Amino acid sequence: MTAVAAPAGPITLAVTSGEPAGVGPELCVALAHRQWPARLVVVGDANLIAQRAAASGMHIGMRRYDPAAAALPGTLEILHEPLAVGARAGVLDPANARHVLRLLDIAIDGCLRGEFAAMVTAPLHKGVINDAGIAFSGHTEYLAERTGTAKW
Repeated sequence: MTAVAAPAGPITLAVTSGEPAGVGPELCVALAHRQWPARLVVVGDANLIAQRAAASGMHIGMRRYDPAAAALPGTLEILHEPLAVGARAGVLDPANARHVLRLLDIAIDGCLRGEFAAMVTAPLHKGVINDAGIAFSGHTEYLAERTGTAKW
């Protein structure tokens, strides 16, 4: 049996921020208030994350994600993907549906390249994606299709 070497440092996980009008951005902000055994990279709109942090009264350090830089404890790293249109908590907008799918695509592509060891997804709203004219039945099916994974 061949031993597999452990990574030199902590693994890097992609965390998608989910539906911009939902709870996902706040969940991402909350990640900065705890130390994790992995490097967490939030995939989302940096301005939205900053706005939700301010609205929640949560003061966090943020910086743009740089895969070549070392992680900074207590700092939320953001792989910035701008919203299509501004977002307000609780107000769904189909104009951001492609943005939500783009967040998944960025995380999936990063995993497939080996940049991220895994991905974690914040909640999204299937209905608003469908309202935008995009057939979408959920994360599981989307991930399976994008990675060529056979259905069970």
